[in-house]
Amino acid sequence: MKNKKNRTSLVSKRILVYLSIMASLLISLNGFSQNKDKKELTANDYHLWSSLRAGQLSESGKWMSFALYYDSGNDTLFVKSTIATTLYNFPGASKGAFIGDKWFSAMSRKGELLITDLSTTKQQTVEQVVSYDLRVGTTDIIFMKKKSDEKKQLEIKNVESGNSLVLNNVENYWYNSKADAVAYTTKSEKSTTISLLNLSDKTTTLIASTTEGFDYSDTVWQHSGNSIAFLQQPLDDEKKTARTSVGYYSIDGHKLYTFNPAQHDDFPTDMEVISSSFANLSISDDGSRIFFGMEKTTTPIDPLQTQIWNADDKFLYPVKINDDNWNKIAKVAVWWPEQNRFSPITDNEFPKMMLSGDQKYAFIYNPAKYEPQENRDAPLDIYILNLETGERKLVLQNQSTGGGTSISIFEKHIAYFKNKDWWIYDITRGLHRNLTKELGVFFSDNESDWPEEASPFGNPAWIQADNTLLVYDKYDIWSIALDGSSARRLTKGRENKTTYRIAPQSPQLYDKMNYDVGYKIMYQPSERLVLKTEALEHKGYCFWDKKNGVQPLLDKKMHTSRLLAGQNNDCYVYQEENYNFPPRLLFKQKSNSKEKVLFQSNPQHFKYNWGRSKLISYTNSKGTILNGVLFYPANYNSQIKYPMIIHLYEKQSKELYKYVNPSQNNPTGFNISNFTSNGYFVFLPDIVYEIGNPGPSAVDCVVSATKKVIDSESIDRSRIGLTGHSYGGYETDYIITQTDIFAAAVAGAAITDFVNGYLWVVPGYGIPNFYHYEFGQLRIGKSLYEDYPAYLRNSPLYHADKVNTPLLSWAGDQDGQVDHNQTIEFYLALRRLGKINTMLLYPGANHVLMEKKHQEDLTQRIEQWFDYYLKGNKKPEWL
Repeated sequence: MKNKKNRTSLVSKRILVYLSIMASLLISLNGFSQNKDKKELTANDYHLWSSLRAGQLSESGKWMSFALYYDSGNDTLFVKSTIATTLYNFPGASKGAFIGDKWFSAMSRKGELLITDLSTTKQQTVEQVVSYDLRVGTTDIIFMKKKSDEKKQLEIKNVESGNSLVLNNVENYWYNSKADAVAYTTKSEKSTTISLLNLSDKTTTLIASTTEGFDYSDTVWQHSGNSIAFLQQPLDDEKKTARTSVGYYSIDGHKLYTFNPAQHDDFPTDMEVISSSFANLSISDDGSRIFFGMEKTTTPIDPLQTQIWNADDKFLYPVKINDDNWNKIAKVAVWWPEQNRFSPITDNEFPKMMLSGDQKYAFIYNPAKYEPQENRDAPLDIYILNLETGERKLVLQNQSTGGGTSISIFEKHIAYFKNKDWWIYDITRGLHRNLTKELGVFFSDNESDWPEEASPFGNPAWIQADNTLLVYDKYDIWSIALDGSSARRLTKGRENKTTYRIAPQSPQLYDKMNYDVGYKIMYQPSERLVLKTEALEHKGYCFWDKKNGVQPLLDKKMHTSRLLAGQNNDCYVYQEENYNFPPRLLFKQKSNSKEKVLFQSNPQHFKYNWGRSKLISYTNSKGTILNGVLFYPANYNSQIKYPMIIHLYEKQSKELYKYVNPSQNNPTGFNISNFTSNGYFVFLPDIVYEIGNPGPSAVDCVVSATKKVIDSESIDRSRIGLTGHSYGGYETDYIITQTDIFAAAVAGAAITDFVNGYLWVVPGYGIPNFYHYEFGQLRIGKSLYEDYPAYLRNSPLYHADKVNTPLLSWAGDQDGQVDHNQTIEFYLALRRLGKINTMLLYPGANHVLMEKKHQEDLTQRIEQWFDYYLKGNKKPEWL
């Protein structure tokens, strides 16, 4: 009887949908708010849209590079004058860079180096280029190209004069701007050499030479450019009798040092010298120590052998076998070339490391120390190792790895976050100091609705000469002296609830690694910092320096991003957009100048009807004031009652000003502009959670938000759809077990069974999924055996009998984050109960869909699903 009642209810909903649509059509025919000058957007038009990405400013800011990216792959690199209308385009090109203020270089898809004189439009094309660099401070370009005989050639070309220096038979090269030199290798039939080319006087120095059975690789420069290190590797047919060695060449001393493992009795016979991402070859800043990797040769595991899973193993069987008790993990050693002695830094007892700022100490640790445990990452005991003496001492015990442990990039300190405060450890004195205890603000989120202790807002940088640490609170940036003598709030964001964050100008600042952790950015006291500002409805940029404090630049009700400052003068380019205004690049000659539009992307946007966005405030049943973003249908008519799609995923109000390209290529099948152009409202509500009740919390917030929007906007309450992916998929599935106010739903990669999910191995991490529920996003806060009812209460699967909403569910069958069997389980439950559910399973796909054919398929099916249930369109054949 219940199933019959459900189906009758659905038929009634369909009749209401039909009547509502007919009423809408009658209103439309009467001519309310129709914009006859603009076109209706369809899927056939989506290919016109591109994504804009700012590139670089030339030295004096006269030129700006940027690129447009299309779903079709027909991308284009552009160079635009900031003072005139001149515009260059380079279809399919990448790796663009300015040479001074007059020249621009880029790589074509065909491997051509394109060198353009921006003042005359004259272009040079060099074919078969493998890689290139610009010689800093000059108009020289350094590039390597393949010749017709497949041999390679290194050329240093002055683009102004046309003069070139050519080196033949070059295999590889490594440029260093501080040394103003290039290290390079050459290969002939009888020998391989590594040499140094001084670019200022064009003199060449032979560093080392070996027989044809060897190769030089992994060359690295000392930071100052005073020396280089490299590996001398035997080729495959020589490996039985020869071993990889390390070379170190002092440029000032004109001396080569070699570390040959065969000549060191204490070097393990079952290990080889290597350089890898986490055991890379490097040189200390003072040039006295070389760090290199060592790797053990191991026997492959028989895939058919019996697997033994012991409950007290440190790691689960797949990880244990993969690591082989750390035997398969590369180790790091240090070598003193002048003394020709070496010492291992990491071993199986302490397999992970990071170097101190002066590289005289290493901080070593073992991630398995507190395993097995329940969280994703175990806490650490961190020891300091004196590389010179070998003395080892415990400095941090039971340190949370989610707490932002970081290493200074100057000399003698380590910063770490513990018990809600920032601390400093002084290596020289062996002292710990709490830097933030007396400041009266929180440096981690005291309002977090996650069960675990909140991570800090961040420690973005250091100011070296001032010996100060920069840290964030919820709104502001603080400068704190390492000796605890002073602490200064650099910004005043708390007063008007504006968040200030440093926006690094160089991409290289993000990429520095210190073996198993990342370096923090170092600034100079005189340096001006670019700050990104963000409030609820205002975004922008400003500057800060020691002398002038905060200096405003721009503050708008727009989404601003990718600000670039000129190197040699006070000019700026930045990108801005709004939901109903496509991204554009703007230029300011000075900080107080009037802005000028450099480039407007997607000009076709203005020929089509489009929606707009609006911030909506609402209150849940607990009295918490929340926000959401409402997107209006294109060519909105207040006399029409529209259908609405609600998209779920925690807090989404930051999407207020984001422009969304219409597209068929959507990794989760959902696209706001597709729906608004097809006559839908789209709503993105914020959700807050009660620990132990994530499902009921979502119901409370989403239903409260939905009622508020229905009461205030022209929305048909009988035609509301719900959708989400991953955690949003979970929320979707749970909500439709608790309410019938939604006429249709779509859930992707959803968690549906908390019991099953808790007892699952996460393939991406190789760890139990306990952490996700006890400490993480699922927010139960207790183990399955401490609060079994909570796991049942919050699982959509155990309430499937109450679902009356037609559901489209989908997943990738190789999902490494959420078990796709969770989607199958919910499908089987709904099938057994006679509910309306269609499941899409994408072969070979992960958590989101990366194959374009899958993206297009999912996007189309989701839109057809909602069009059928919310607009009364013809039923798709696949249903």
